[in-house]
Amino acid sequence: LYQIMCRQFYRAIDSKRPSAWIVILLSLSFPSLVYSQPLNHSSSSLLSPIQRAEFLLKESLNEEALLLYQSLVLKDGANGYAFRGLVRAYKRMGRLDEAESWVETYLTEKPFSSAALYASGYIFFLKEDIKKAEELFKKALEQDDTNALALNNLGAIRLSKKSYTQAVNLVRKAIQINPKEPMFFMNLETIYKQMGNPSLIITDYNFYLKEKEDLDLIRGYGMAVGRNMRQASFRLYNKGYLEKTILKWVEIEKIYKEIDHQSGLVSVYFSLGILYEEKGESQNAKNYFDLVLKLNPLHIQAKERLYN
Repeated sequence: LYQIMCRQFYRAIDSKRPSAWIVILLSLSFPSLVYSQPLNHSSSSLLSPIQRAEFLLKESLNEEALLLYQSLVLKDGANGYAFRGLVRAYKRMGRLDEAESWVETYLTEKPFSSAALYASGYIFFLKEDIKKAEELFKKALEQDDTNALALNNLGAIRLSKKSYTQAVNLVRKAIQINPKEPMFFMNLETIYKQMGNPSLIITDYNFYLKEKEDLDLIRGYGMAVGRNMRQASFRLYNKGYLEKTILKWVEIEKIYKEIDHQSGLVSVYFSLGILYEEKGESQNAKNYFDLVLKLNPLHIQAKERLYN
């Protein structure tokens, strides 16, 4: 998929009138395609062990990721993310049964490990044995009621049963415990959508913005609102509402300024530049490309559109 999208990207930028949305979508999905600075592989040494494992998993280096996750679990059995990554690595290789055996062996030695109980529940969740998964998530929370990953997954189970209020409360609690986890905000937004009221994520954001007490919560909700608005802008564009699409990106700009999301503003300004190009307002387009370069002087496509 990545290679196909890359080919589409380069065909688009080589054409006289590229599809605006192909360029925008790819700049959001694959930012490295529009930045002139090459990837610095030595920077991987700056990653934490859990981040390195996640990187290996994203690169489909599943065996290497699994070994690292296992070492992390054995070193720090309280690390729920190491357990979660371990299960995901096994799943990628089609070996969930082995994951179950591995975690069961761990639990024979440490039966009260909340992280391991969560991992066991996650395995059964992936196997779609929801009853067993729910039982294990509850056991994990009995040992540690701040296990945000278990709360999040239990919220997903409540959602599957259409118990929306319980699902919201569980995921919100996970967010309060770890507001730096984007997955929790995305899951909360999913619940709101299935409730038929996706704008509730915006209501939450405005509430915490007004409170001004927890900057991590404000930023987390702001990022979720930005994603929500981006999706709305895609729908507007597909319906041919160019002016409304532009206004939606201006709304996103306001949110990103409020949460000081600089890299997000780069994407916003680049997208607005592309949209104004399509609208035929070249000066407005150049103004936005100029804003992109002020924030990121290495942005290739902004340079090309501004100076060519």
